[in-house]
Amino acid sequence: MKAKEIIGRGEEVHGRLYVKVEKQEVRELIKTLKENKFQHFVMLSCIDWIDDGEFELVYHLWSYEYREHVMISTRIKREGEEMESLHDLFPQIETYEREIKEMYGVNFIGNERLTPFFLEGWPHMPPMRKDFDSKKFIKDVFESIPPVEDEDEGI
Repeated sequence: MKAKEIIGRGEEVHGRLYVKVEKQEVRELIKTLKENKFQHFVMLSCIDWIDDGEFELVYHLWSYEYREHVMISTRIKREGEEMESLHDLFPQIETYEREIKEMYGVNFIGNERLTPFFLEGWPHMPPMRKDFDSKKFIKDVFESIPPVEDEDEGI
């Protein structure tokens, strides 16, 4: 794989290069790939490894020239740790960081647009975290709403 030649590490998983790095290595690695024809930022995803007390952030890049997909993975602590924003390398990362902040609570240093994306006014724990109790949330929020009267009543 061309990406492995460029960065000198990683393992091939299902036809993609998967590279695990420390969080302080992410920026330089993505910058190097971008400078070497991996110019399409596909997405940023987050995985909650609750039993390990960590989130895994996975940055996905694509090269049209090499027809290769690279995944750069780093793990950070679930509580109180922050990640540097990379929106200066790929502006569209800003939107993914905003969504991950809202859904998981990860703060991205340098991203000035970490305002609510979908959950405006949401006072609860970020809902994609594995310790978010959706059954309790439904009970607390929706069981307090009075039922709508039957359509046939009052006719």
